[in-house]
Amino acid sequence: MNIDQTNLSAEQRVVAIQRLTALWAFSESGLGGIMHALRIPFTGLIVGGMSVIMISFIAQLCEHRYREILKSALIVLIIKAMVSPYTPFPAYVAVSFQALSGFVLFSLLRINFGSILLLSIIAMLESAIQQLLILTLFFGQSIWKAMDAFVIFVSKQFGAIANNGSQWMIGIYLLIYIVGGIAVAWMGWKTLADFSSGKFSELSTNEVLIGNVPPTTIRNKKNNTRKLWVILSLLVVFSVILFFVAANTKQGWVDVLKTVSWTLAAVMLWYMIINPLFTRLIKRLLQKKESRYSEEISRTLSFLPVLRQLTALAWRKSRLSKGGSRWYIFLSELIHSSLTYNEDSGKAATVAPFKKTA
Repeated sequence: MNIDQTNLSAEQRVVAIQRLTALWAFSESGLGGIMHALRIPFTGLIVGGMSVIMISFIAQLCEHRYREILKSALIVLIIKAMVSPYTPFPAYVAVSFQALSGFVLFSLLRINFGSILLLSIIAMLESAIQQLLILTLFFGQSIWKAMDAFVIFVSKQFGAIANNGSQWMIGIYLLIYIVGGIAVAWMGWKTLADFSSGKFSELSTNEVLIGNVPPTTIRNKKNNTRKLWVILSLLVVFSVILFFVAANTKQGWVDVLKTVSWTLAAVMLWYMIINPLFTRLIKRLLQKKESRYSEEISRTLSFLPVLRQLTALAWRKSRLSKGGSRWYIFLSELIHSSLTYNEDSGKAATVAPFKKTA
């Protein structure tokens, strides 16, 4: 099935890409906080999945000029640096990696379920592996040693012996992200196909009145403090495990001291040198591009407060559905209301849907 959107004018196409870029920037800069407030599960997977879906929609709208993906990604990164100034540099790496992967895959394979599936799985695996690398940086090999010991201890309580527990847990962790990537690809392709077929026009957006909403921000200082407390708590747990599973008391104290010294050194290196240095370099590079896209950035920033309310509205509208269908309704409503929102009247206005051709 080939998807064509010839019924959209060039102006409508530009506006649609701007709205999708804004939604992408919002998902990176503020959606995670809103989803936490709404107690939506698997927020990390959803935010990463939103990026994949936005890249797919932008690719479909840009008529094979896939460099638009890179332009949108650059705008997203600039806004991310402006709205969330304390964002760690791995977040910039993730967005850049997703955009470059989308550009390469869609340039080679065009837009189809296979290319979206590849993009989704690659993006999810990059996110998962990035977290594992950071975890190893903070705790070294001690975390995997403690995990092996913990799994052996738990398995013995059930009369079994389970070796290589850390490898099993890493495998399960990666499998969750792979399954999540498949789910994201299916949802993204279904949403894109339904929008092209005109099914989106059947969604009930009602009238969305938007009042004065404060700019969307993320309190990263508090988030960083919370992360440090999480790391220290995990450090205590692993230290206790290492102490009790050691062959003798002396070895236990040595393992604990190694873990504590390594983790404290890694945390200081990360938060005081590596992260600030790379984040500063990334921001300098982005500032050089900021003036070039000042108009697009201004429009995107002005739309972020609107997206905050549209997100909450879409989640409320999806509450009657359960499981995976709720995620689809939520995503469909959010994209539809974002694309059809009338800035002049502050209401949702219906536009002509894409047409599907065989």
